[in-house]
Amino acid sequence: MSSLNRMLSVLDLFTSDRPVWEADAIVDTLGCSTPTGYRYLKELMQAGLLQRLNGGYYALGPRIALLDYIIRTTDPLLGISIPLMRELVEKTECRCVLSRMDGEFFLDLHHERPERDVQLNYGRGRPRPLFLGGAPKVIIAHYPPKKLRALYDRHIAKIAAAGLGADWESFQQRMQAIRRDGFYLSHGELDAGISALSVPVKFSAKENCAALALVASTSRFELSDRTKLLELMHQTAQRIQSEAAGSGLVL
Repeated sequence: MSSLNRMLSVLDLFTSDRPVWEADAIVDTLGCSTPTGYRYLKELMQAGLLQRLNGGYYALGPRIALLDYIIRTTDPLLGISIPLMRELVEKTECRCVLSRMDGEFFLDLHHERPERDVQLNYGRGRPRPLFLGGAPKVIIAHYPPKKLRALYDRHIAKIAAAGLGADWESFQQRMQAIRRDGFYLSHGELDAGISALSVPVKFSAKENCAALALVASTSRFELSDRTKLLELMHQTAQRIQSEAAGSGLVL
């Protein structure tokens, strides 16, 4: 790992569960020397990515909020997707969510909400479990075999706990089935009484997908025409794919 990558890895330590870190704890976690760790903290503060609190503690800095604003207002994928997601919400009266994988973080990029909405535990930017809910599954199902096997080897226990397979063969078969179906319908995997219907949004590389999901109460889905919902979702995903390709967007 380069010195720059190690310095930026400091930012990965800050989570909603642990938003504040003491300087020596950061150094110990990184496994670097004290002078090197303090140099990283100083440079990150100068860049506005960290701020120092009383007692030698650190938190994320104001530049993070600025960067979030910039990406929300200028991200070309969001610029393409949001108007189409709004159309889908108007037609279905369900919440529409666009999600992507970033390394092994699964994140929602945007939530488009109807007037009558459901309450969810996860929102934009909050990491979600890799193996619960429909959206991550339709992305992982498009991983090439080597990448899928590496993911399995790192998360054997979580995959088994999520009911996705007690061994590699069964997990692989489950992902192949999801890929073949072209969608995944989850019930209560993240929030009790909430269901989500997810489809992949496929770009140039076969494994490089986003996920588009409609989210509503389970009772609402039980009364809905799933075939019609899937038709609308696949049409929207195709339009996002086509507009991304037409604009030269590389993901």
